[in-house]
Amino acid sequence: MNPIAPDNTSRLELRLTGLDCPDCARGVAASVEALSGVTCASLNFATGILIVEYDDASVPSRVVSLVRKMDYGLEPIGGAAHPELTAPSLRMRLVEPAIYAAGVLILAGWGAQVMGWAPMWSLAASLTALVLSGGPVLRRGLVSARARILDMNVLMSLAVIGALALGDHREAATVVFLFAIGGALESRSLARTRRSIRDLASLSPDTVHVMRDGVTQEVPTESVAVGEMVLVKPGARIPVDGQVASGSSAVDEAPITGESLPVLKGPGARVFAGSLNGSGALEAVVTSAGNDSTISRIVRLVEDAQATQAPIQGLVDRFTRWYTPVVLGLALAIASLPPVVLWVTGNGFEPREWVYRALVLLVVSCPCALVISTPVAVVSAITRAARDGVLVKGGAFIEMAARIRVVAFDKTGTLTVGRPEVSSVLVAAGSSAAEVLGIAASLESRASHPLAAAVLRAAEGTHDDADEVDEVAGRGVFGDVRGTRYLAGSPALARESGIDAGTFEQNAQELEALGQTVIVVADVESCLALGVIGVEDVIRDHVADVMNELRIGGIAHTVMLTGDHERVGAAVAHRAGVDEFRASLLPQDKSEAVRALSLAYGPLAMVGDGINDAPALAVADIGIAMGAAGSDTALETADVALMSDDLSALPGFFDLGRRTLVNIRQNVWFSVVVKFVVLVLALTGYASLWLAVFADTGVALLVILNGLRLLRPTKRLPIST
Repeated sequence: MNPIAPDNTSRLELRLTGLDCPDCARGVAASVEALSGVTCASLNFATGILIVEYDDASVPSRVVSLVRKMDYGLEPIGGAAHPELTAPSLRMRLVEPAIYAAGVLILAGWGAQVMGWAPMWSLAASLTALVLSGGPVLRRGLVSARARILDMNVLMSLAVIGALALGDHREAATVVFLFAIGGALESRSLARTRRSIRDLASLSPDTVHVMRDGVTQEVPTESVAVGEMVLVKPGARIPVDGQVASGSSAVDEAPITGESLPVLKGPGARVFAGSLNGSGALEAVVTSAGNDSTISRIVRLVEDAQATQAPIQGLVDRFTRWYTPVVLGLALAIASLPPVVLWVTGNGFEPREWVYRALVLLVVSCPCALVISTPVAVVSAITRAARDGVLVKGGAFIEMAARIRVVAFDKTGTLTVGRPEVSSVLVAAGSSAAEVLGIAASLESRASHPLAAAVLRAAEGTHDDADEVDEVAGRGVFGDVRGTRYLAGSPALARESGIDAGTFEQNAQELEALGQTVIVVADVESCLALGVIGVEDVIRDHVADVMNELRIGGIAHTVMLTGDHERVGAAVAHRAGVDEFRASLLPQDKSEAVRALSLAYGPLAMVGDGINDAPALAVADIGIAMGAAGSDTALETADVALMSDDLSALPGFFDLGRRTLVNIRQNVWFSVVVKFVVLVLALTGYASLWLAVFADTGVALLVILNGLRLLRPTKRLPIST
C-alpha cells in the first residue's frame, strides 16, 4: 500500500495466478471495483497484475478475500507485505487435485454403466465429479454475474445447469471437467509466459560481499548503498550495477544485452546486476542497487510493454463486441422459437433438442480463444526480444517491425564505434612512423579533442613533452619538441604555414579519398612534412554482414544519414554496405530525410545513438536506440532499445516481428474458422457440448501453445568472420 495522492487515496498492486481468460480478467476487475471504498480497479490479462486505488483501509483484505473466493492465487508486488498472502488457502491448493479426482470419477461412472451396475452409481460419480471440477467455475460465474459480466464461467455454468435440467448428468460432468482441465493447462502455459521475463530479476543474488571499515561483510543486497565497494568473486553473479574499481575478468552479460560471448571488464568498465562473473575477482563501486538496477528496470519496462495492446488487438476486440451478443441472441432464439412454431403448427412440443442446441451455442458464444490470440503472441515476442538484448516498448512496435521496409542508420556511434582511431601513417623519406606519431603525440598531449586522443593511443605513451605550444582552434597545434619547432594540423593549416605542399599533398589526398581525417606532421623550420596521419571512426564489426541479413530478411533499402562531409560519408557507406548515404545533414535535415525515405519506400526504422538523433528517431515509425544498457535516457525513451552496442541483434528483431504477425494471423484465423464451423454444426444439431468446449477451451489452449513458440531463440544467419 503506497499513498499516491493527497486525498488519502492508496494503491494496492497484486499479481493474480491462474488467470486464463481475458473476459475473466474483466469480471475480476469489475467485481473488485464494485467493493465499497474502491475508487478504481484494473486487471491486465497479459501480466496478471491487479491495480486497486482505494480510500478505505479495509479494502486490501476484502480484495484478497474476493479474489480468493474465485480460486485465483495472489502474489504481492513491490515488497508490499500482506498477511493474507503468506500462503494459499486449502481450497486453492486443492483446485487441481479436485479436477484430477473428477476425471477419475467420470471414468468410474462410465465403467459402472459398462459393468451394468445400478444407475445410482453412475449418477453419484457424475454429480461428485461435477461438484469437484465445477465448483470454481460456478463460484467465478456467480461473481462475474453480479458484476454483470458474461464471461466464460457464467456461460459454462448456464450450460451445465441446462444440461442437468435435461437429465444429461454425465455429459454435464464431462463437459465441465474438460473445461476445468483445459483452463488449468491454459493458466499453466500462460504462467510460463508471465514468469519468463520476471525470472531475469531472480538472477541477482540475495546477498552481496561489501567492504565496510576494511572488512568484507556478506549483507542483503537491498541494504547496499550507492557508492559502497563490493567484491564479486570468480564464478559469482554480480549483485548490483556498478563500475569496476580494480580487477579484470570476462563477464557474461547475456541476461542484459543478449550478447552470447563474455565481455572483458577492467577498471572503469560498467557491470550489471545479474551478469555472471568469469575467472577473475572484481571490486566495483555501486552505481545503483536494489530495485533501481538495470535488470530491474528492464523487467518493469517489459511488463509495461506487455500490458499494451497491439493495433490488431483493437480489430479483434471490435469483432468480439458484436460476436458474443449475436450468438447469445441466436441461442435464445433457438431455445424458444422452434418449439413455439412446432406447437402452434400442431407438430408437437419437444423443446429438449432445441434447448440443447442453445446450450451448445452458449458455450460457442464466448470468444476466449479469439481474444487471447493476440496478447499471448505479443507477450511471448516481447519476452523473447528482451532475452535477445532488444527492449521493445509495446506490442505496436512488434507489429510495426513486421512491416518495416527501410532502415536508416546514423553514422557516428551506430555504424561506427564513435571513437576515432589512427588508421594510416604515411611518412616521408628519412622518417619513421614511430617518429611521426611521437612528435604528433608530443604536440597533442595537452589537447582533449577526439583526434588528439586517437594519436596518443596510437603512440602508446612514447612521446616527449612539448614546449611553447600554440594551438590553432579546430585546425592544429605548433610546439617545440627537443628544440625543434613542429606542426601537427590540417593540410590547409600546413599550406598556410609555408610547408612545402609537394611533401604531403599527394598522401593527404589519398587518405582523404578513403574518408580519413588527415593530420600533417611537419618541421616548421625546414618547411618540410615528415608524414601524414590518417584518423577515422572505425566501422563496427560485421556491419556489412548485418546489412546482408537485413536484405535477406526482406528490408528493401538501407541508408546512412550523417552530418559528416560527402567524402567521409561515401567511404563509410561503402565499407558498411548500405544502399545509400546522405551526408552533411543537420538534425532537422535527418528528420526531413526520414520523412522522404518513408514516402518512397514505406514504413521506416531509424537507428541512432545520440541526442542529436532524437528528432529523426521521433519521426520514424520505429525509433531504435543503440547501447541502452549504458544509458538511462535511451532505456526510458526509445521505442526499441538495443541493450548492447551490437547491430547484429537487428535482423533478428525484424524477423521476430514478422514471425509474430504470422503467429497472430494463424491464431485469429484458426479461432474464427473453428468457431464458425462449430456454430454451423450447433445450429444444424450436429454439435455436442463436448465439441463446443473444444471450440473454446481446446482452441484457446492450442492458440496459447502456438504463441509460446515465439519464446524459442531467434534463428540467426551465420555471420562471416
